[in-house]
Amino acid sequence: MNRNKRMSFENRKEEIKKVAAKVFVKKGFSNTSMEDLIKESGLSKGGFYHYYKNTTDIIYDLMLDGIEYRNEIMKKSLDVKGKLSPDFFASEMTKKVTDRTSYMDVYVEFLLAKKRNEKLEGVFELLKLRTIEAFKSVNKDFSKYSMQSDKFDLLTFFVNAMILSSNILNGEDILNANRDLLDEIFLLILNKD
Repeated sequence: MNRNKRMSFENRKEEIKKVAAKVFVKKGFSNTSMEDLIKESGLSKGGFYHYYKNTTDIIYDLMLDGIEYRNEIMKKSLDVKGKLSPDFFASEMTKKVTDRTSYMDVYVEFLLAKKRNEKLEGVFELLKLRTIEAFKSVNKDFSKYSMQSDKFDLLTFFVNAMILSSNILNGEDILNANRDLLDEIFLLILNKD
C-alpha cells in the first residue's frame, strides 16, 4: 500500500480493506491484531485509526462488499433469465457455494472466527438482514419469494456448511463437478412447504 500517495477517504479505506483481507486470510481473523494491519498498511497508527477502530469493523465492511459483489452477479443473472423463480434462487446459491473469490476466503475466516467471538455473531445476524435487503433490491418481485425465517436459516446454514467444507476439506472440485445436484438440493429446500 502506498502510504505517501494522497487518496480520497473512500480509496484509502479500500486499500486498507485489501491489506486486511490478505492478512485475515494469511493469519486468520482471530490471530490478526490492529498492529498487524497497521504494520502491513504502512500507515501511522493515527492514520489507520482514522479509518478503522477495530478488526471487527473492517471485516464487517469486507462482508458488505461481498454482499454487494454477490448482488451484482444476481443482477446480471436476472438480466439474462428475466424473472425470479425457485430455479433462479437455487442456481444463485450454487454459484455462491462454488465461487472462488478473495471475498470467499475472507468469509471463511469470518465463519471460523464467529464461533468464539460474540461480536462476530452479532455481525453475522446483521449480515443476514443485509442479505435479505439486498435480495429485495435486486428485484421488486422478491416479496413473492419471501420465506419463513427457519427456511432462510436452513439455507444459510447449508450454504455456509458447503463453503466451509469446500475450503477446509479442499472440496471445490467435488462441488463444481456436482453443480446440478446442488441445484436440486437447493430446490428441494426452496420448494418445501
